[in-house]
Amino acid sequence: MIKVEAIEVREFRGIRELKLDLKGRNFAICGPNGTGKSGVVDALEFGLTGSISRLAGTGTGGITIKEHAPHVDSRNRPDKARVIISVSIPGINKRATIDRSVKDPSNPMITPSDPAIRTVLNQVAAHPEFVLSRRELIRYILSTPGDRSKEIQSLLRLQQVEELRAVLVKIANAFSREIPAAKRGVSDTADNLTRALGIGRLDETEILGAVNKSRAVLNLPALPALTSSTSLKDGLTSQTPSVHRVRVPKAQAAADLGKLAEALSTLSSAENIALCSTLDAELSAFAADPVALQGATRERFLRDALQFLDQDACPLCDTPWDLDRLREHINEKLKRFDEVSLRRQELETKMETLVTSIETLRTAIATVKQYNLLPATAPETRALTDFDASIDKNRRALVAFLPVAETLKALSSIRSVPANVLGAMKGMEAAIAAIPEPSEQDAARDFLTISQERLEAYRIAQFRLKQTEDRAQLAKQVSDTYVTISNAILEGIYKEVENEFSTFYRFINRDDESGFTARLLPSAGKLGFDVDFYGRGLFPPGAYHSEGHQDGMGFCLYLALMKHILGSSFKLAILDDVLMSVDIGHRREVCALLKDAFPNTQFVLTTHDPIWLRHMKTEGLITEGAFARFRQWDVDHGPTKWDQCDVWQEIRKHIENDDVHSAAALLRRFLEYTFGEVCHRLRAPVEYRGDGQFQLGDLMPGAIPAIKELLKAGRLVADSWGQAERAKEISARESALSSALKKANYEQWQINAAIHFNSWDTLGKADFAPVVQAFQELVAQFQCPKCETFFEVLPERGPTRTLKCGCGGVSINLETKKVADKQRIIRPTQDHETRGEPAS
Repeated sequence: MIKVEAIEVREFRGIRELKLDLKGRNFAICGPNGTGKSGVVDALEFGLTGSISRLAGTGTGGITIKEHAPHVDSRNRPDKARVIISVSIPGINKRATIDRSVKDPSNPMITPSDPAIRTVLNQVAAHPEFVLSRRELIRYILSTPGDRSKEIQSLLRLQQVEELRAVLVKIANAFSREIPAAKRGVSDTADNLTRALGIGRLDETEILGAVNKSRAVLNLPALPALTSSTSLKDGLTSQTPSVHRVRVPKAQAAADLGKLAEALSTLSSAENIALCSTLDAELSAFAADPVALQGATRERFLRDALQFLDQDACPLCDTPWDLDRLREHINEKLKRFDEVSLRRQELETKMETLVTSIETLRTAIATVKQYNLLPATAPETRALTDFDASIDKNRRALVAFLPVAETLKALSSIRSVPANVLGAMKGMEAAIAAIPEPSEQDAARDFLTISQERLEAYRIAQFRLKQTEDRAQLAKQVSDTYVTISNAILEGIYKEVENEFSTFYRFINRDDESGFTARLLPSAGKLGFDVDFYGRGLFPPGAYHSEGHQDGMGFCLYLALMKHILGSSFKLAILDDVLMSVDIGHRREVCALLKDAFPNTQFVLTTHDPIWLRHMKTEGLITEGAFARFRQWDVDHGPTKWDQCDVWQEIRKHIENDDVHSAAALLRRFLEYTFGEVCHRLRAPVEYRGDGQFQLGDLMPGAIPAIKELLKAGRLVADSWGQAERAKEISARESALSSALKKANYEQWQINAAIHFNSWDTLGKADFAPVVQAFQELVAQFQCPKCETFFEVLPERGPTRTLKCGCGGVSINLETKKVADKQRIIRPTQDHETRGEPAS
């Protein structure tokens, strides 16, 4: 996408005014904690996207860009807080400047206002993940599978995958919940139909037998079969067009009234009364337990909350919330009430018998009431209606369970049938008995008419059940298919990411985890992540790996994801102290990974550790001048950085200020670091110290003979291969090294204490300047003039084979031509005066 050429920051965060010239290169910002490094990161993110991730998310309530992005002294002048970034766009070979103010962050001034440039910058703004800090880094590693899935899918721009999955699952569950009610409808209509037909079960033979008997009375042809379109009263209307049934069918009304009497008897049976007594005692004990009662109340509230969570904001105050995270939080809370939930479920299971009895009774009441056996204004009619409402209220109390007081009241109420209801039953029995006995033809006609009505009701109930089941099944199939396909696609994506991640991690830990593997396992709404632990198996990253390894994993996973997302468009990454836990032994590998695996990506890195900065420079990850070092920060001036671009300029600045003491101290620290690195790379022998505190006098005596011997060995090898020009080039390097050593008076240190580095700080300004120049030239003899990396012997152990730099511009063969006697130039381990000579 883009590379940052320069940035200018004014009155933004903790920065009053700062300019950095990045030139599209990798760039490092080093300084102690609290010196303003992260302010630069925020400025880059704000300038490119208009947002600041550090001011958003968990724990940032009440913090806004407009109020808190400006410098604290300019918080009332957001127009003064601005970031100006110059960028290059390799894809379209153009440059642009972005000038963004905190006052109007959504409308930056882009120069030139080219549509192609705006398109690219909009793409950059859509990928704020190019900025990474450790708090984002560790979320990929130490997080729940649900959170990790969301974070990584967000990074991969796959949020809609999970959102659609959740919607489809919700639809499938909603349709599944409709099935029990539809089944009850089929059961109720089937019961009504069998009662009307006077048969024991809905069997085609029994149905046709009962129906054809009545059809024969009416001289109607027998029905040969019962299909989905068969009408039990087929032909009845055409034979008796004038008949209009307005009277009550005596036989059917009597049967339905008998069903009502049976339902009343069941509700007030000894078994139900005993069950009510048992439940009363158990519920009373449950209510007397404050822990159980409070737990059940809170569980009820949480479960109700889950049912209403279908928006991305609170329905009361409209405060935005993370729906998935809120659901997961509620489910975690519900786990605390498992014991209470189990007691409640046992009680609810026992109450299901009573609920079923009440539902059966209400269905029977509804069936009988349609006959209008009693006058609408009769007290008995009102009694039956009131009773129906009362038992429905009791049913709802039993189903709801809470409050327990209402449930106990319902249990007490359903143990007996009110006297006025029994009176209504007697009144209806009398009304039915008073109905004249119908003729055989009228009875048959009523039989067929009512049976057909109830058959239609049964068919409709069956159709609705089938429709409900089909709809639920289809919704589940859609949901399952979507999950299966999306998981398959995600598995493919994650497999690529997994392989890249493992490769990167093996690279930076090749000394002890060369066989490392990892596994990303997507499932519905989750993403499992297991990593190898030294061949002992796959475990979550936090199980056995150290914090440093976890940081390394997070970083490698981030790189793998970015490579997958952007591919060759991965041009910029801003890394804010993301590897602070990586140990010294792996820093070189991390730098090499960034340099070798992402040569076309511009990395902007911050670190509080100067050793990290030195590793970056040594490995050639950053080049000369491509860094800023912050000394300190204060609220009035912001960060204060070194004026010079590298250490040599810093040292000369001290000399110009007549501060030889500071210059000498800095030179000595730098040379100790430099020659420590050189000794490591050249495999130079150094007197071992258990505390690891090597001084310059410990390091230089190992580094200088080592480079001499290697160059000499390389020259002899070139001669053995007949490479005269190569031997001449190496000889020139030997001469340059010898000249640099003489200028540094290295050979005279043991004789002349005045120029020994232990006495540097006693020298004057004029005396010390040549010393600095001499050592700068000496250090250059250990570096490639092109990539500025220190020379390195390969392999790290065993017989030496090559001396080379990072870019390969310098590559000196250390293996002689294999002749009959298999002579080889090797590096002896004794007297350095004879090292590098041919040996058999």
